[in-house]
Amino acid sequence: MPTLAEIDRIGLDDIQKHIKRRLTPKSKSVGTLGFELGEVSVPVLGVPLSEVDVTYAVDPPFQYVNVRFEGEELVYHTIEPLLSEGELKYLKIIENAFEKMTHSEIVIIGDKGREEYLRDRFSMIISIYLLNLDYLQREKMFYHLLKKYIGYGKIDVLMKDPYIEDITCNGPNSQIYVNHRIYGSVRTDVMFEEVELNNFVMKIAQTAGRHISVLQPIRDATLADGSRINITLGREVTRKGSTFTIRRFRSNPVSPVDLIKYGTFDSKQLAYLWIILEYKRSVLAAGGTASGKTTTLNALCAFIRPEYKIVSIEDTAELNLMHPNWTQSITRIGFGGETGLSKASGNGSGKGGAAGDIELYDLLTAALRQRPEYIVVGEVRGSEAFTLFQAISVGHPCLGTIHAGSMKELLSRVESNPMNVPRSLFSSVDNVIFNSIVKKGEHYIRRASGIVEIIEIDSDRGDLITNPVYRWEPVSDTFTHSGSYALFTGIREEFGVPEGDLINELNDRAELLDYLANNDITDYERVVNAIRTYSRDKDAMMEKMEKMA
Repeated sequence: MPTLAEIDRIGLDDIQKHIKRRLTPKSKSVGTLGFELGEVSVPVLGVPLSEVDVTYAVDPPFQYVNVRFEGEELVYHTIEPLLSEGELKYLKIIENAFEKMTHSEIVIIGDKGREEYLRDRFSMIISIYLLNLDYLQREKMFYHLLKKYIGYGKIDVLMKDPYIEDITCNGPNSQIYVNHRIYGSVRTDVMFEEVELNNFVMKIAQTAGRHISVLQPIRDATLADGSRINITLGREVTRKGSTFTIRRFRSNPVSPVDLIKYGTFDSKQLAYLWIILEYKRSVLAAGGTASGKTTTLNALCAFIRPEYKIVSIEDTAELNLMHPNWTQSITRIGFGGETGLSKASGNGSGKGGAAGDIELYDLLTAALRQRPEYIVVGEVRGSEAFTLFQAISVGHPCLGTIHAGSMKELLSRVESNPMNVPRSLFSSVDNVIFNSIVKKGEHYIRRASGIVEIIEIDSDRGDLITNPVYRWEPVSDTFTHSGSYALFTGIREEFGVPEGDLINELNDRAELLDYLANNDITDYERVVNAIRTYSRDKDAMMEKMEKMA
């Protein structure tokens, strides 16, 4: 088997041939990574970590990834074409000439025209300097130019790999770590030198429309693709040097059917949530870091009827809804007087902070004036929580996420600073989903560890009366139902729908979701269309399912 370096040096056709050979499964598995090169897929599940050695395409023909076990851990290798010493000299000439050109001309181009502009200048420079390059050399050099000037440089492969959730650089001369959807936290072969890292951090801040300096050494920003980034500069606050952490934005969001396939929920749980959302109940997704709260929130929005108006409010844009009646709003950092640190409060409504700050409280207040059917809050964490729960208590349905691993933690958070929400007000929330990330064997899994209905507050003791309608059993990795649906009783009393009809409807909707999962219909858009077709003409959809069975 050729080494990674050898793979990098061979031609494009040879890369394809060698990659295909490496993709041949060595042992039985129960799933694939999802990428296919020709007809050969990559085994990932059911394979011990010590035997993992898989390669898959990220952006062929130049970008591939190899994940394999080395020593005592998995290592993530980026596979890109290397340049010879002569090609590197030519590339330096081209880069210097290109930078001189761009400094001497003012060109206004959109995102779609940048690659064409770079290609045009690249060809022009080769002609001017009479560089003798064959087709493969040209394409390899242009790839590296594209990666440097338009892409993300050294982390370009990581930013394009759809299986990467987080990217963490802990400082210069330190290998970058990624959180892989299949393998969890994995060390990569990518690292920055100190000056190189400082330049990268400043460039990415500017690209995101943020200024970072010794005075303001910490920044949060949103990249062009929607990914969130936290960056620090130099050794002002991070002793090793500059750092960055990127939370990747998923352009093709996880659908409810994906969550069934992942084992995060079962079909009856999602059918139950679908019904209560249709009757405008408020739901919070709670859990720890990286437990899947936002993913759950985004998937649940697929159940909201298309004619319902949704207004979402977020610090950074993470939600990606296929909804025709959706207003997306995000906070804004003000002008001047900022330290670069996150503020516990401060907004455009006179609560402190820089002039022009627009925070969640402002967006929530504005959202309430827009008569939405649903308000969706990316993360409930500050003083805006009081207003949010007030809105719920007077009949505004809301969805949101909050950091808390249990009902006890959740109550402790909302009742303490900076939220200060009394328990009597919090009890207006209808349902809380608790998300967990746990290690099972050699892999991490995400599960809805509990779905809890909030019934009322005990007037004598002040305790919250709840119904844990669904619970995850870790040993068997199954979900159990408590036997009752308290919210269905409320729906029956408010809308006159017999509870038996709601149970039948739950079973029918679960059947639809199982049908989609069994037929591998997981794409968000296709799932949303199926849900809407069912809502429009249930009988026709059920008949279609029977014919396809």
